[in-house]
Amino acid sequence: MEDEFFIDYSSLDDFQRQLIDRKNNRSMVVTGSAGSGKSLIALHKAKQIAALGESYTVVVYTKTLRKYFSDGLKKLNLSNVYHYHQWRRNKRHVKYMIIDECQDFSHEQIEEMKSYADVCFFFGDTAQSIMNFPDHRPQTVEQTAYGLGVSADPLYFNYRLTKAIAALGEKVGDVEDLIIKCKRDGEKPNLITATGFDQQLDKIAETIRNRSLTSVGILMPYNTIDKGGQMSVEYVKDYLLSKGVTCEFKYTDMQETTMDLDFHSSNPKIMTWWCAKGLQFKDVFIPGCETSFDSDKRSALYVAMTRCSERLYVCYSRTLSTLFPDRSSSIFNQAGNVEII
Repeated sequence: MEDEFFIDYSSLDDFQRQLIDRKNNRSMVVTGSAGSGKSLIALHKAKQIAALGESYTVVVYTKTLRKYFSDGLKKLNLSNVYHYHQWRRNKRHVKYMIIDECQDFSHEQIEEMKSYADVCFFFGDTAQSIMNFPDHRPQTVEQTAYGLGVSADPLYFNYRLTKAIAALGEKVGDVEDLIIKCKRDGEKPNLITATGFDQQLDKIAETIRNRSLTSVGILMPYNTIDKGGQMSVEYVKDYLLSKGVTCEFKYTDMQETTMDLDFHSSNPKIMTWWCAKGLQFKDVFIPGCETSFDSDKRSALYVAMTRCSERLYVCYSRTLSTLFPDRSSSIFNQAGNVEII
């Protein structure tokens, strides 16, 4: 995991190195698309500050991303990472505050965190702002930069996504200029067609086993069976465990979190599209893509699709959701289409 989580300074591009080398005497805001290296620069900044013996705190919005960061930071002998509500219970003034996925936070939360640090480093992407709820209105990255009186520093290249996956991401997410930022070619998105939802899960388990996949995310739109039925983390977890598939998971029910995640293990990870924000897997499976998703889920589906660095599997029964291109589109890997009768 360390190789995936942290990339050495010598392997970074000029734009990334310039931001890492910048003096730490003033706040900054860094923006870039999924896979552009925002979190990586945040890690380099944390390592740099810790080496100087300065006080710092890393804050993220979700418990899942906090777990991912925490597991990775241990490899670097670093700590002090909190999800937002955990930070609020332990908040103290530090010299440096590092906030990753800052587009998840509201104006009030941003202002609160700023008041507990001398210097703040914000990293985010407004296109991935999906934590928009009736009682929570996130602030854009651009608004955060304006509030600090600085210009947002852009990252230009995408190192996670292949051009083929980016092509599908542009259409589903209704975003522009994603392909042109990608540096790698790769396998087109694969379609898995089955007669029912359980059969989709059977094919996912078979693919993981046959391809010996060790970095897998299975991403769902709902947490629990009572809210989302089969389209939930809880259902998929129970089904795969009943089939003898060892997996790990995170879901929330009535504010109570059930989480069994070890990002050092090779077991498949099951979580919601929202919980997957900021994470990366080599292979991502998205079941239930026949569902007529509401347009307000478009951005969250885009975030889920852009978690993969190698292969994306779009799983469905009958017909694809209208958010996707037609199955005959050249955007999909036709040779990789698999139908279960």
